[in-house]
Amino acid sequence: MTNTIQGYPYDFTTNLRYSPVYNQQIQQRTLIIPGGGCAYYRAKKGDVCPFCAFPDFSRYVIKGAGHEKDFSPWTLSADIYQQMYNSAVSAPGEFQKLAVFNGGSFFPSPEIPATTQRYIYENVAKRDNIRQLMVEAYPSYIAKSKLIEARAILGTTDLMVAVGFESISDKVRNSYLKKRIDLALFEKKVAMMQDLGVQVFIYAFLKAPQLSERQAIDEALATLEYLHNLGVDEIALSCAFVPPGTALETQYNNGEFRPPWLWSIVEIMQQARLYGWPLSIGGFEDTPPPVAGPNNCPDCDKQVNEFIAGYRLLGETPLAQPSCHCRHEWRETLQQDPTQSISIVARNIT
Repeated sequence: MTNTIQGYPYDFTTNLRYSPVYNQQIQQRTLIIPGGGCAYYRAKKGDVCPFCAFPDFSRYVIKGAGHEKDFSPWTLSADIYQQMYNSAVSAPGEFQKLAVFNGGSFFPSPEIPATTQRYIYENVAKRDNIRQLMVEAYPSYIAKSKLIEARAILGTTDLMVAVGFESISDKVRNSYLKKRIDLALFEKKVAMMQDLGVQVFIYAFLKAPQLSERQAIDEALATLEYLHNLGVDEIALSCAFVPPGTALETQYNNGEFRPPWLWSIVEIMQQARLYGWPLSIGGFEDTPPPVAGPNNCPDCDKQVNEFIAGYRLLGETPLAQPSCHCRHEWRETLQQDPTQSISIVARNIT
């Protein structure tokens, strides 16, 4: 994070990207603030989401070293959060979408003070340039009263809520990724948001550490199909990277985990285009910066990353696909017998 308010860090960026919701390019300004600690993370004393290092990071930047076992809220004052927000929205540059990320859920007041939530709604509603406000929430913390309040204050501005559902497989979602999300509850919350006119944005994860490359692709495709059938407005593919200071970093350093191949991401993009799924591809950077991320080989990483960046920008894949000798190695990897089955139907790989 590169900016500070009263010594506390925050950051914001602006990027042009394709929106499946509006079927056009929009400028998105993303505000990242150190919330009061992911409520789900604190409730489970850190035994959650092995791919996310943000709760530890936000606790460190607010409380400093020596608080690694402190799971009480570390919420800043509403005034500090509001100054961070004001700084981000008043910075030069046009944007039509505002995403506020706090490394947890936006709605619980121990994470973001209720007064700050209302302040953001009221201020966004006054800004003609902002077409859509997006926040994140764990399913258990998506309450009807919170959505009604937000929609009432925002008026004609769209509200989008992002949920880290990650996988249709109970084993992958709840055992491997430790999300502990009940499928029936998730579907209930999606239906409630849809009934209230809230746009639904869902993260789908590519490559839990326990899966082979082929299993990871098949599992992601099954998840995307399921979410599309639920009528989700946008599905973001979260491609595994290696956060510092996590168990995943230990596995990576021991040669026990490889982030997904870029070819796997390209394949999923092609399948999404074929079936008309509202797919976007998440970035490969995070806070704090990851140790490693999706890759092919040094000869084509730049070219294939640019191909994926083009999809993020245009919402479609160019006819001319990149090529490299390592694509053969990737295909051979897919042919290897998986070490376990997660009961999904494999699709033909191009």
